Amino acid sequence: MQAIHGDPLMRVSSDMPDDVILLHDALEALRAHKKGEPLTLYLKNCGTALRFLQVHLAKCYPGEPITLTGDPRLMERDGKPTSQITSAKILHGEEVPVENDESPYITLSRRIAEAYPNVELEADWSSAAFWYEYIAIHGGELILEGLREDSLLGDKIVAVIYAEHFGVQTSFSNGRVLVKSYQCPRKVLSSIDFSHCPDLYPAVALTCEKLGIELKATGIDNLRHKESDRLEAVRLHEVRNDHRMAMALMCADYPVSIEDQACIAKSYPNFVPQHITPIKGVNDEGKGKKFALSKLIHAATSEYVWLHDDDIVLPEATQKAVVLEGDLIILPLRMKSESPKPSLLEKLQIAEYAAIQELTMRSAKKDQAVMCSGANLIVKRAVWLECEKDLHFEIPSGDDMFLLEAVKRKGNKLTVIDEPAYTAIVRPQTSWKAFFRQRMRWAGKAPHYTDRDILRCGRWVVFANILQFLCPLIILIKFPIEWSLIKAREPQIKWYVALLLEILYPFYLLISLIGGLFRKSW
Repeated sequence: MQAIHGDPLMRVSSDMPDDVILLHDALEALRAHKKGEPLTLYLKNCGTALRFLQVHLAKCYPGEPITLTGDPRLMERDGKPTSQITSAKILHGEEVPVENDESPYITLSRRIAEAYPNVELEADWSSAAFWYEYIAIHGGELILEGLREDSLLGDKIVAVIYAEHFGVQTSFSNGRVLVKSYQCPRKVLSSIDFSHCPDLYPAVALTCEKLGIELKATGIDNLRHKESDRLEAVRLHEVRNDHRMAMALMCADYPVSIEDQACIAKSYPNFVPQHITPIKGVNDEGKGKKFALSKLIHAATSEYVWLHDDDIVLPEATQKAVVLEGDLIILPLRMKSESPKPSLLEKLQIAEYAAIQELTMRSAKKDQAVMCSGANLIVKRAVWLECEKDLHFEIPSGDDMFLLEAVKRKGNKLTVIDEPAYTAIVRPQTSWKAFFRQRMRWAGKAPHYTDRDILRCGRWVVFANILQFLCPLIILIKFPIEWSLIKAREPQIKWYVALLLEILYPFYLLISLIGGLFRKSW
């Protein structure tokens, strides 16, 4: 409408849907176009932009050498007239007869054409469908912003469908919508006509599948000609580069790769369903990390809390929905320098961290966990609160290790996920001063450990390194063991770096232990 009336186009930003950005950029290119010069507009897989521009070019640029092209899927889409073609004609002022069974989409187009420029932008009810799906399957409640109760969008019927068939209630208040699971879904046949709301089908169909409800769907024939054949994609649980399929599958807990999630940007770039509450930015009020951590977890509302240090690179898995089991879940870490040419100090730390990580994972998988790190750790919120009094708030470090001890002592379920997608990246210290400060802080909590496995492991490490002081040849036994741990995690580490680490380790272990035992503040 802005282009038709010659008004300035609305500004777009990278966090807007690709469809909006594509149409905006195409219209800007048309405004800069010189009459008679060839122009090609590439529209990716955006059927919306294609259909609106087909009418726009015919009405405003007749006879111009302008070509519309896009991805192979867009080029093979059915060319028959659609509601978007009709909508575009209405927006351009063409008289389109009113039909008795007119779709809400066409009614909306008439209102926009009549009311421009006084139309208020609103959120998209079809995108809300995936959150209704999520609540119906998982339970709970959430608040959605920007949806209007008096909306002319046909997909607002999603609230009625989920209330009648899946026990999900919708409440409107001050421009916000509360979506809440209030009763168990009825396990009976659901008969739904999607003629005026075909975009709701993937979410509704997968909701029925997950809840064991038979679905009789009508009005879905055109779904074979969308961004994908959505009938087949739903049946096979495939994304097929279709944004609505990716969102529907994620909310139903089907695995969707990071690559397949990229297509979501077409309509909903900020869509990330999670079982885990992201909270950040709590003031420790000068009382230290554990106090801030306590405030964070008390403020959380999710069943699980995924803990990270602020300076790590987050695992890929935090960007998608995950299904969790266990009370404390130990996750992997990998140390990597930000420099393409790490210093010797950084190389030594990377090698040491590899050995520590391999030992951590091996012992945990044998139900004899001796280590975990709060830099990448998942814990059931209720379990953390139960163990809170055992975390030694008077000690500036060790919330993770004391939590591990408490979980083992109470008999809670401890699990391990040792996969690349769950691996966080930590950075090595860049100076010897910072390095020893960190190691002394770690060592300062050691006298307070009580867990048998942790104590046994710690004593062996100290004993082996004292023995190396007294008899340097013991390194011939120690080095092959340490080298096997390092190679298992970081195959690219050179043997001579690992050997140098083995030679130096007793010295900085002794410095760290002495410093950690006698230093009282950090």
